[in-house]
Amino acid sequence: MPPQDMLNVGYDDLVTKLQTITGLQVANDPRNINPPCLLVQAPSITMFNNVIANMQFAVTVIGTGPGNRNALTKLLEITDLVREQAIGLTEARPVVQQVGGAEFPAYELTINVKVSP
Repeated sequence: MPPQDMLNVGYDDLVTKLQTITGLQVANDPRNINPPCLLVQAPSITMFNNVIANMQFAVTVIGTGPGNRNALTKLLEITDLVREQAIGLTEARPVVQQVGGAEFPAYELTINVKVSP
């Protein structure tokens, strides 16, 4: 049975919302990466009080192929699909993601979510 505490529920809720994007694979475990996909990483957490927290997620959009214009186009398309979900996307920056010794073009997204029990 999955954990039911506020922070785990906040993490699982974001993963579930991202999984509603048609045709996009979402991994919450690096062992399950299969580009093109999203990888939801561990969040940073700021507590406002004992019952309200801001969770800041690094979500990596991992593309395929060389880091050329075609790869950039696909990365931006996927990033825009995430933006359309209106889930707190505040920033996107290009990065290179290592997967099994190979380098893939990627974007690291910052998504902020407020959670409470």
